[in-house]
Amino acid sequence: MLTLLLFTSGVLLAQKTVSGKVTDEKGDPIANASVVVKGSTVGTTTNDAGNFTLSLPANAKTLIISAIGSVAKEVAIGTTTTFSVSLTSSASEEEEVIITGYGTKKRLEFVGASSKVTAKTIEQVPFGSFENILQGQAPGLYVASGSGQPGASARVNIRGVGSFSGNLSPLYILDGVPIEEGVFRSLNPNDFESVDILKDAAGAGIYGSRGANGVIVIKTKMGQAGRPRLSYRGMAGYSEAPTQKNLQMMNTAERLAYEGEILGPGLAPNPSALTGLPGWDYNPNNPRYQAQSAATKAIYDHLLDSISNINTDWADLMFRKAKFSQHEVNVSGGANGVNYFSSLSYYKQQGILFRSGLERYTYRGNLDIKRDRLTVNIRSSAGFSQLDNTESEAGVALANPIAAAYLELPYVRAFNNDGTTAVGAGKTAANAYDRLRTTTSRSNQFKGTFAITAQFDIWNGIAFRTTNGVDWRNTNSSRFINPNSFAGRSISLGAQGSYSEGNSENLNLISTTGFVYRGKFDKHEVSASAMMEAIRNRSRSNSFVGYIINPRILNSPAGITNGNTTAMPSTSGGKSLNGLYSTFGTVDYTYDNRYSFFGIVRRDAPSQVPKKNRNNVFLSGGVSWNLSGENFMKNQNIFQDARVRFSYGETGNVNGLTSNFGYISTYGAGNYADQPGIVPSSPGNADYKLESQVVTNLGLEFAVWKRRIRSTVELYDKQSRNLFLAQQISRTTGFTSLSTNIGRMSNKGIEYDVKVDVVKQNDFVITLGTNGAFLRNRIEDMGQITELAAGTGISRVGLPFGTHYAVGFLGVDPQTGNPIYADAEGKPTSVYSASNSLATFGTYLPKFTGGATLEASWKGFSVSALFVSIQGVKRFNNESFFYETTNSNTAYNKRVEMLTQTWRTPGQITNYQRIGTAREFSSKDIQDASFVRFRNLTVAYTFAPKSDKYFSSVRVWGQAQNLYTWTKWNGFDPEESNNIATYEFPNPRTFTIGLDVNF
Repeated sequence: MLTLLLFTSGVLLAQKTVSGKVTDEKGDPIANASVVVKGSTVGTTTNDAGNFTLSLPANAKTLIISAIGSVAKEVAIGTTTTFSVSLTSSASEEEEVIITGYGTKKRLEFVGASSKVTAKTIEQVPFGSFENILQGQAPGLYVASGSGQPGASARVNIRGVGSFSGNLSPLYILDGVPIEEGVFRSLNPNDFESVDILKDAAGAGIYGSRGANGVIVIKTKMGQAGRPRLSYRGMAGYSEAPTQKNLQMMNTAERLAYEGEILGPGLAPNPSALTGLPGWDYNPNNPRYQAQSAATKAIYDHLLDSISNINTDWADLMFRKAKFSQHEVNVSGGANGVNYFSSLSYYKQQGILFRSGLERYTYRGNLDIKRDRLTVNIRSSAGFSQLDNTESEAGVALANPIAAAYLELPYVRAFNNDGTTAVGAGKTAANAYDRLRTTTSRSNQFKGTFAITAQFDIWNGIAFRTTNGVDWRNTNSSRFINPNSFAGRSISLGAQGSYSEGNSENLNLISTTGFVYRGKFDKHEVSASAMMEAIRNRSRSNSFVGYIINPRILNSPAGITNGNTTAMPSTSGGKSLNGLYSTFGTVDYTYDNRYSFFGIVRRDAPSQVPKKNRNNVFLSGGVSWNLSGENFMKNQNIFQDARVRFSYGETGNVNGLTSNFGYISTYGAGNYADQPGIVPSSPGNADYKLESQVVTNLGLEFAVWKRRIRSTVELYDKQSRNLFLAQQISRTTGFTSLSTNIGRMSNKGIEYDVKVDVVKQNDFVITLGTNGAFLRNRIEDMGQITELAAGTGISRVGLPFGTHYAVGFLGVDPQTGNPIYADAEGKPTSVYSASNSLATFGTYLPKFTGGATLEASWKGFSVSALFVSIQGVKRFNNESFFYETTNSNTAYNKRVEMLTQTWRTPGQITNYQRIGTAREFSSKDIQDASFVRFRNLTVAYTFAPKSDKYFSSVRVWGQAQNLYTWTKWNGFDPEESNNIATYEFPNPRTFTIGLDVNF
């Protein structure tokens, strides 16, 4: 109705209609150029062919035509009804805007380190969680997709890690409102106009105690003045499991040969005993076989022949070719000071594992109102998503269908003669296959965001501004195991299935209010703000699990049997609250577009620390020098742009606090002498304070070759201080350790971003881009200790965070076939001892992250490609232990290499020890997980008619994700986001086609 009224009012006020085309200096059409009547809000934008049509008010005299990267032009209307306007490129990129979350800044004025990802990159990429789209798009931003499960979030780090135990994720800001990290599956990335990554103290420092891990600022789309514009976007495709070129398991013939030639003889010194290995038990080379009668030999031959004819492809049964589709409609426009953007979308993606998938419905409504001195911006969204999970994230467990598919033997049958699944004790893969079809694991999530920003211009550049917003998320998760299934009959409590359900809610409220100022006097530009901010976050959760399910009431809590003392339902739950009160002030000053200064002071009072430590003051500042504006640069023709930036400041990490009440001595439920009671659970720490980071940044931006080469280089030093570490305390307190602010860590690095217009001729353009970041992480101090080992890793002063810690593996003794290990000094030994563990095998933090892009266009055709590179990563491959066991787990399948490379005779050079020796966890399992991935390829054709009577443009495109990966890693996916591989859901290869229509 609003759209119709605005459109109608525009028609009633119009006196005539004009049309035209906007091009650049080479004659190429400029899409999305703004065409506005001077002195009014009446306007429109050009289509992909550069064409526009506009109904003018009676008093219209001049059109203002502008576009990003071009110099705006004023055109007199007079009696002309058709216009042909050519815009020239702007002298620099100073008009590019950086979104900081609290406002906007021209890039020329911004003294910090930031990267921008635009809508062109974000849109129409088939990822259920948007942060995966950012991979390889910005230097210093490390995005590791931890799972190929649709909707799964990724691990995101900006410039390394700066905490031992705290949250390492950046702060996410959506239209001025902080939102939960890792909860994006209910948001539509197509609604995003841009994403700004703030990496240093000048950018992230404005957020004080929340900016230590960097800030990702998301700005959603807004309408532009002009007639209503309707768009439809749709895409469909499929995903498939990636090819495991470095991981080949034995088929039936290879497995039987392995049993008959290597495994059986090695594990069965008594030839008269059955080993349970048909390749050896029924093998003519087995002495036991030779001792049998002719009739028994015939039976053995028949059994071996029957088994040889079974070759079950378990991976093929577990995985599938998964379908994908998305449909979206949006409408935008504006008139008389009211602009609007609204979208409605539907997204459905099957996972490559059966039962996995994501289905999502989203709505967004944005409204901008300008009335005299009052400006109001309203941003709202609502999203519902349904996520179906598998047990694929269960790790090294036989319920995990990925583990089961690769560990099960190929000659084991999947189905009985009657077609039912051949489940039963020891039937690893069949049981997992059955679970995919007789159990459910579903998560329904609703997420709503709302933000309203109002600004009232008081006088002479001074304005009052307030932003108020909410981020609310409710997730309901349920898990059902059918009582009639093998899994249901295997449950220890009741042996008749189970049903569990849980609900979690997170509510985040924010209010930011104060005064802002912006003024320009001759060559001086000044902007300043004085604000106060209050944030309140509330979370709560509850869950229950019940047993002995009524077979007539399935997948419902109503089916739970109550009152059975052997299988009593259990419940759990919790709730928590935290708040933050802040005051801060900022000032920006630019002289003659050459010299800029920025400073901020912020005081934060977080509720998670004691009152005496709530007065946290953070200072940040920076300067920049635009060399392009100096007189000595005017007579040279090498550099078209050149700017130097420097920033320094401190930010805090309120997310480094692992508990909202960690400073308080807390109590929990317990029992004493079989009686329930309350017992101490945490000693508390009255000196609790925030972790913090001091960041120094030096940046250089320049453009050469008539601005066809554009580059940015950053050098930074990030010192993390007051990091929490457990320190030993007296046992008389009842506790063994206390978490204190004692640790220090450093992250130092170099980043670069280069874009080159290799070809720029008329309507043929080829642009190559590359970005990269080198990182050096180092633990500087750990208080009263110098190292702390945990699992397969160790934290040690002088080493990077995430360093692996294991016994060194030096190979296999050619004479005996026994494994050779390294002692504590690195010397060879035949004795395996965990006390000889070494920390010389690298870290799971990458030393280099980067991306390379190709953008090519000719007339209506375009091609874009993205390559991602992660180097210097070492991960512990826990999967390889089970693929290579030599002393146990004979029922599990093995790598095909073990058929030819397992040690058998003295003098044999191999890396696979002899059968019968203990296969231990060692540095052999720590592998190079570096990779280069062909992440994305898009080919498109855009048709834009000269007249937009029916539609303004049509774009048809095809896209492929994860086409190929170059890596030495021999597991499923080197990109997994943790330090240890445990059969995670691999990233799929996806192919889609799409259609975009603008009416």
